[in-house]
Amino acid sequence: MAEAKKQRNRNKSVISPYLLVILSFVAIIFIGAVLLYTPPFRNSGEWGDSFLDDLFTAVSATCVTGLFSYEEGVIGVYNFWGQLVVLIMIEVGGISFITILTFVVTLFRRRMQTKNRYLLSQAVQANSMGAMVRTVRDIVVISLVIETIGAFLLFPVFYLMFPGDTSQAIWTSIFQSVSSFCNAGFDILGTTSYIRGAGNELIDNLANWAYIYMQFITMFLVVIGGVSFLVLTDLFTFKKTRRRNRVLNKIIICTSGVLLAGGFAIFLLTDCLGGNMTVLQCLFQSVTCRTAGFATYNQADLTMSGRVISCILMFIGGSPLSTAGGIKVTTVYLIALAIVRTLQGKKIESFNRKYSERSVIRAMMLIVLAIVIIVIAFVLMDSFERAASGISPETAGEIEDEVSSSNILFEVFSAFGTCGLSTGITPNLTAGSKITLCVVMFLGRIGPVTIFQVFNKDVNKQEDSHYDVVEADILIG
Repeated sequence: MAEAKKQRNRNKSVISPYLLVILSFVAIIFIGAVLLYTPPFRNSGEWGDSFLDDLFTAVSATCVTGLFSYEEGVIGVYNFWGQLVVLIMIEVGGISFITILTFVVTLFRRRMQTKNRYLLSQAVQANSMGAMVRTVRDIVVISLVIETIGAFLLFPVFYLMFPGDTSQAIWTSIFQSVSSFCNAGFDILGTTSYIRGAGNELIDNLANWAYIYMQFITMFLVVIGGVSFLVLTDLFTFKKTRRRNRVLNKIIICTSGVLLAGGFAIFLLTDCLGGNMTVLQCLFQSVTCRTAGFATYNQADLTMSGRVISCILMFIGGSPLSTAGGIKVTTVYLIALAIVRTLQGKKIESFNRKYSERSVIRAMMLIVLAIVIIVIAFVLMDSFERAASGISPETAGEIEDEVSSSNILFEVFSAFGTCGLSTGITPNLTAGSKITLCVVMFLGRIGPVTIFQVFNKDVNKQEDSHYDVVEADILIG
């Protein structure tokens, strides 16, 4: 009896793996923020003017978002060492969620509860602890290989952009490749991303073929990074016995393809025929809204329809266990499938697999929590900006365009989806709004369900009782 009690007390003292993941992200963010705030990492050689802005950069980089609160851009604020810190945080944020999980398993596997071991193994669709380690090893190797290939492919562009400065061309190629694959959206080219005609001579003076080539390489890296690591490990694994995620692969590839093609078609309708977008810009916009953050078109010039579609794509994001954010394509697929099958009066099944009602409820829970987070963040930011600008309900119509409610809402969607697209209002936001965006970016990257699993251990537990109550139908709609 005493031994059993001691074991129960020991289990209670073990830190939840989800909490450990969150604490690890927090530690990385604060270490990065402190480094970026110090003189050795800044162009000025002096302490930063605002620790909050450096904290914002650290959160944005670790959560692979791309929002930036300095008007000068990354290259205008941080020197090579500062840019290296940003790049490391991007890399860590892009693949570290899995890496940290593995670290937790290998470090505490003997003291972890069986259910926590099971949950961590399920997080990467592994059948055993050994399989989990192999999966993560493949993830790291494949990621580094793709980023290296991306850097080689981008090098000719930046060699032309920086003639006679090979070292800068190499560094820019590496930075942009990692940032693209990790869907981070950061760049070291200026303050206007890849937008032509916005005053960035590096982009404006680039040869047309090089500019187009750079966009296609960037889109390729973004799409690959936004696909689940499980899909990549299956595609690049030659042992057929290890290809165990075929149904997941089909769902992710099909849904991602539909969203990319659908987004492209809608942008052609709303902002090409109804605006000033080119066909290539429509394609790039559809890709970058999948949480990438790079831009070839000024987001402030999007039509209202274009903004709505961009927000929807940012909200959905990429695939689970990838570098992308959002509620994930599998969530949308499951909800859409449930709606269609319910209307048809059929079971929820596809690809010769059936899906439980519990999975549908979890998907719905994720969407509802995400909407609640976005609404709360929008209300807070809108209130902060109105209070700072002295705007009352009577003078709301006179609010400046750059801090309008639509721009704020766009910023919130971008933060939650860890996308990084912005209409340009980020540097002008108040401290309260920047803190709010930091929280939203963090929640968007970690996931609201993960946060709840820290405080409620019964999230994944199914109630098992010896009795049942009478089922009741409630009028809906």
